[in-house]
Amino acid sequence: MKSKLYNIILGTVLLLAPYVSLAQGVSLAITPTLFEMSAVPYQVWNSSIKVINNNKQPLTVYTDVVNFAPQGELGQGKFLPVLEEVTGGQTLAEWITVPDEPIVIPPESSQAVPISVRIPGDAAPGGHYAAILIGTKPPENDKPFRISTSQVISSLFFVRVAGDVIEDGKVRSFSVTDRFLDTPEATFVLRFENKGNVHLLPQGEIVITNMWGKERGIIPINNETNFGNVLPESIRKFEFTWKGEQSFTDIGRYKAVLTLGYGLENKKFVTRETYFYVVPIKQVVTVLLVFIGIIWFISWAIKAYVRRMLALSGIEAQGVRSRGVSNRYVLHKGDVFIDRRASLQRPIVQGIKDFREHLYNTHAFVDVVKSLLAFLWQYKKFFAGVLGAVALVFLLFYYTADVLTDRRDYEVTIENPDTDITLSSEEILYKKQQQESIIRSTTTVPQREQSYELVLVNSSDTPGVAAALQVELEGKGYRVDALESDFGPSRKSTVIIFDAAVQEEALSLSKELGGVLLNARPESMSASSTPNITVLIGNTQ
Repeated sequence: MKSKLYNIILGTVLLLAPYVSLAQGVSLAITPTLFEMSAVPYQVWNSSIKVINNNKQPLTVYTDVVNFAPQGELGQGKFLPVLEEVTGGQTLAEWITVPDEPIVIPPESSQAVPISVRIPGDAAPGGHYAAILIGTKPPENDKPFRISTSQVISSLFFVRVAGDVIEDGKVRSFSVTDRFLDTPEATFVLRFENKGNVHLLPQGEIVITNMWGKERGIIPINNETNFGNVLPESIRKFEFTWKGEQSFTDIGRYKAVLTLGYGLENKKFVTRETYFYVVPIKQVVTVLLVFIGIIWFISWAIKAYVRRMLALSGIEAQGVRSRGVSNRYVLHKGDVFIDRRASLQRPIVQGIKDFREHLYNTHAFVDVVKSLLAFLWQYKKFFAGVLGAVALVFLLFYYTADVLTDRRDYEVTIENPDTDITLSSEEILYKKQQQESIIRSTTTVPQREQSYELVLVNSSDTPGVAAALQVELEGKGYRVDALESDFGPSRKSTVIIFDAAVQEEALSLSKELGGVLLNARPESMSASSTPNITVLIGNTQ
C-alpha cells in the first residue's frame, strides 16, 4: 500500500456495464467487472482478475487500488485516493493487495492478476467500496505512482462486512415526465434513496394498465443485473421509457404501479402509483364527431318514427287532425293530443301492409324488383335507421372487445448513461415463461449445432406467442438469437423467411412447426454474412 498522497482524483466510473478501454489503438478488457462479497472481521479472501489483451502485440499493464464513492444520481461514481492519515486503515482500498510490479500480457491472450482482500478485526459493519485500476501507462518520472485515467479499466469491489448492518431504503419519487401524451409512449422516473450503511439492489417491476384495468406493459427493474446497486447515503435515479401499441380504443387514463423490493437480511417491499393520459388529438376529434353524429342520428330516428306513428294515427306534422276526423279535434300549436289508437308498433304494421300491397298482383321478376325498390325508397328513413342501429351495435361490440383485450405489444427502454437497453414485450414475457419452464423441467436438452441466426417475430394479434415458441424451440435444442414484436398489421398465417444457404435447416424447422409456409429471401436482401432464418408468427399456422 502506498503512503504518499495522490495528486489528483482518478476520474469517474459507471456502475452499469463491463469496462473496455481503447487508447491509441490499444484494446484491453477485464473480467469480472464487479466483485460482490460478504465478509466477517479477520477474514482473508484470495481471487484473481482476468485481463484480456486483444492486440497483436504484448502489453505491459500496471495495477493500483482506490476507494470508490457514488457521484450524482445516474449510477456514476468517482475514484478516491487512499488517504491513510485520514482514513486510518478503515477503507476497503487499504485492505486489498495487488501486485506492485508491471504485468506483461502476451498478444491475443489473457493473464490472471492475483488479488487478496484482508478484513481487519476492527472493520466497521456495513458496505465498503473500492476499485482495482489496471492501466497501460507506468509511473511518470519521480511523481507518486499513478495510472492515467485515459488508459484504464477497472473492476469494482462491493464488500459487506457483517455486524450492525442497516438496510433502509426509500422511494423518493416515482412519476411520469409527461402526464398528457399524444401517443402511447411514456417515460417514468424512479428515484431511490439508500439511507442505510450497505448497498441495496432495488428490484421489481412497473405494471401499466389502461382505464379498464387491462395490462398494457411490464417494465422489469434490475431483475437480471448486479449493476443497479444504490450505495449508502446516496440517491439513484432510474429512467424507463414505455412504448405501447397504437390503438383507437386504448385512449384515456393509464395507471402505472411500481412494486419494489430491496434488502438481503430483511426483505422490504414498497408500492407507488402514478397516472397519465393518452389523448391523441386526431382520434379524440374523430370520436367526438362520431359521438355527436350518433346522438344526432338517434334523435333524428326517434323523431322520424314518432312523426310516422302520429301521422298514421291521423295527426299531421303541423298539429292538425285530418283524414275525415271531426273538427272538434283540431289542434293548435302547443296543444297536446292523446289518441288511444296511436301505438309504437303501428308504423311497422303499416309498413308490412304496404309491403304486401307493393307485391300484390306483381308476378314478373322485373316488376317485383321495381316494387321492392319503390318500397325501400318510400321507407328509406326507416331502413336507414335500422342500418344505423346495426352499425352502432357493431361498433359498440368492437369497442368493447378491443378495449378488453388482455395484452398488447409494447417496448421498454431502460435508460443507462453508457448504453440504453431495449426489450420487446416478447422478451419480457419469454423471461417469465422461461422461469416457469425451468421450474417444471428436470432434464437438460442438448443444443443443436446451429450455423445461422434464428429470429422470432410476433406478427399476430396475441402477445406472448413468440415467447412461448422460443421456450418450445429451446426445449428442442434450438438457439433463438432475437425475439421481436411487430407493431404493424397482423399476419394471417405463419411464414418462415430464410437465406438460400440454410434452405435445409429452414425446411427442418418448418416440419418442427407443423409444416408452416416457407419463403426464400432474395440474395440482394441478405444483410450479413451469417445466414438468417426469420419466423414471422401469424394468427394461424
